[in-house]
Amino acid sequence: MEILGQGLRSFLADCPLQAFRTRVPWFGGDLQTLRNSFVRSPGLLNPDSRLQAPIDVGAISVAINQPTNATKQDKILLLVHGLGGAEDSTYMLNSARYFNAQGYTVARMNYRGVGPSKEYSEPPYSAGLTSDLRAVLRWLNNHWPGFDVFLMGFSLGGQLSLRMLGEGDVPHGLKACVSVSAPLDLATSQKKLERPRNFVYSRYVVNNMRADLAGLVHPKVTADPTKLASVLAFDQEVIAPVFGFRDAQDYYARVSSLPLIGNIKVPTLAIHAADDPWIPVEDYHAAAWSDGAPVGACITPSGGHVGFHAKGQANPWYENAAHQFFDAVSS
Repeated sequence: MEILGQGLRSFLADCPLQAFRTRVPWFGGDLQTLRNSFVRSPGLLNPDSRLQAPIDVGAISVAINQPTNATKQDKILLLVHGLGGAEDSTYMLNSARYFNAQGYTVARMNYRGVGPSKEYSEPPYSAGLTSDLRAVLRWLNNHWPGFDVFLMGFSLGGQLSLRMLGEGDVPHGLKACVSVSAPLDLATSQKKLERPRNFVYSRYVVNNMRADLAGLVHPKVTADPTKLASVLAFDQEVIAPVFGFRDAQDYYARVSSLPLIGNIKVPTLAIHAADDPWIPVEDYHAAAWSDGAPVGACITPSGGHVGFHAKGQANPWYENAAHQFFDAVSS
C-alpha cells in the first residue's frame, strides 16, 4: 500500500493500517467492483428512527440506527452515498451494520430528491452541494450534543465530503472523515467511467440517474432525463443549467475537490484502489496532501470501485481501516 501525504504517514506510523490482500476469487478491479452484484444482498436495515434535516429547499431525510450492545454512546457516523445510490445501497447497509456493532450511532443521508428525501425536497442534487452536507452535519450535532461526529463518503459522496472540508466552514463536532473511491477531478473521472470498456458501469449509473430524475420539471431543463444516454449528457443538460454552470466542463472545474485538497485541516483518510475502473488514481498523486495535518490517501494495489473485498475478512476492508482511523483520531 502507498500512503500519500507526509502528515498522514507520520500519523499512521503509530497505528499502521492492515495491508489489503485480495480475497479469492475477486481478483482485479472489475471483479472487486462487481462482487456485490454477484452475491446475496445483506437485506434491508430498517431505521430505528427517521429524521428530516432542513435545507434551503425543503429537507433531507436521514435514517438513524442505534448501536448494538454499546455500553457508552458518544459517537455518531454520517454515511454519504454515491451517484445513483441511496440509504439502501449495499455499501451503506454493510457499513451501517458494521459501525453499529462498533458502538456508533449511524446516520444514512439521502440526497435531496432521492429515496425517502423525495417526500421533502425536489431533485436534482450535484457534486458541489456542500451546503446540504453541512446542514445535515449541523443538524446531527444539534440533536446529539456532545457526541463526536464522523463522516464517511462513498464515491460521489466522498467527493462531496472532501469538497466541503476543503471549502472550510466545517460544522462543529466533526472529528474525522474517510472517503472511499472518491472522484477528485470530475472531468477525468467522467472520461474514465464512460470509456467503451466501462459500458456496463456507465449504463448502470445512467439508469439510476434516469430513475432519480424521471418526471423532473424545471424551468431551466428542456431535455427529457429519461432519454439522456450518458453521465456527460446529464451533467450538460440537467445539472449545469439547474445550478448555474455554463456547461458540464464548467461544472466539473468549479466543484471538483482536487483543487481544495491542500486546504483540508480535519483528519482525513482517502481510500482508493490503483485498479479502480471508474476513478483515475493519477488524480490522487496530483493532490496537494498536507505535510502537517493527518490528511492524505491510502492507495491499495487492488480493490476496484467501492469493493475492497479482502482475504480473511467477511466485511469490506475499508470498514476496518475507517474504524481504526477514527479510533486513532479519538485517542
